[in-house]
Amino acid sequence: MNTSQKLAKSYDHVLVGFNIASIQFAKELHSQNLSFCIVDTKFSGSGPFKEIPSLGQEVFARVPYNSALDGLSEPDNASVTSGPPLTFEKGEFRSFVGFGKNSIQERDVVDKYCQSHSLSASSTPEAFWAEVKDNLLPFLFLDQKPTDVHFEGPIVTALTLNGNTLLRGQQFYFFGHLPFLFDKVGSRAKKLASQFGKASWYSSANLIIHHTLEPKKVELNQLYLLKGSKEQACLGQFSRVGNSLISRWESFFPAELTPDNEATGACLKEIKRQVKRAFPVEESAQDSEHIIIHEQIFVDLSKLPLPGEKFGDFSNLSLCSPLLCAQVGWYHEKQLGQHIYNRLKIDQEKIQGGPLNKVAAPSAPC
Repeated sequence: MNTSQKLAKSYDHVLVGFNIASIQFAKELHSQNLSFCIVDTKFSGSGPFKEIPSLGQEVFARVPYNSALDGLSEPDNASVTSGPPLTFEKGEFRSFVGFGKNSIQERDVVDKYCQSHSLSASSTPEAFWAEVKDNLLPFLFLDQKPTDVHFEGPIVTALTLNGNTLLRGQQFYFFGHLPFLFDKVGSRAKKLASQFGKASWYSSANLIIHHTLEPKKVELNQLYLLKGSKEQACLGQFSRVGNSLISRWESFFPAELTPDNEATGACLKEIKRQVKRAFPVEESAQDSEHIIIHEQIFVDLSKLPLPGEKFGDFSNLSLCSPLLCAQVGWYHEKQLGQHIYNRLKIDQEKIQGGPLNKVAAPSAPC
């Protein structure tokens, strides 16, 4: 997925973090021929999309569920649907009503998915990525790890990438890498840093299954919450990609356990056990399975300022992470990216008294 082009020395808009929100924001910047880049350390194996060879295409690497609207934006080509997740108990599916005696350690994460209303988008994350991919790949650099922030007074002037590359910019947007950001400049926003420091991070184990034989009692786009273990729950959805049936499953665990292969392996084993229990298939099924571990994918930061707010006393550094939203889902991330662009457009028009100036993307390599 990574572009073969070289990163330039400077861009007007530097987007840190590769996710649906930054993709949507970049789409709008590209449509206006504005100078931008997206930098991240995530390659396709742990990013928002995963190549599935048996399908011959990339699919969204997480459960494509959306909780109900959070007031960030009115739905566009989307509708609100009713009904809680379905769970599997005593050999049958029923509406999820609570965990009971199960001591699920990631309950504060899963509760975000257990609302009685959700958002159903007419598009899919796969269609969205296919629409913008060719235009954005030249500006996407997935081997660039932010290692330092440079600033002069209230102005961020540059980032250091991989310990040796200096990337300058006019505006910086952090869609990810929040621990790095708070570590480097948290002293400039002490109240935010204090709240951030108290939050508990979670990673997730994701399992994508390309089904060769269709399990019984499958409801497409229905959210399932499987909880056979008293300490672990997994979320999942079935979807059609072309003529194929796929399911995506996700289970969260404390981020500090991410480097522990035994812990992550046990988490994936439990996901497989619960899926097999709820959706048995014939022994002859030759399903294709794909595993992705997402590091530090969730933390409850919904009490921090709304996405798009300036960070501390910096005038050109914005917090844009989907983790700052009260709701979850790929479509919410897409709406967030649009929201950030709309704010930029309004701010620029106030300053310049006219529409955003169009500039050519720089091409001088480092």
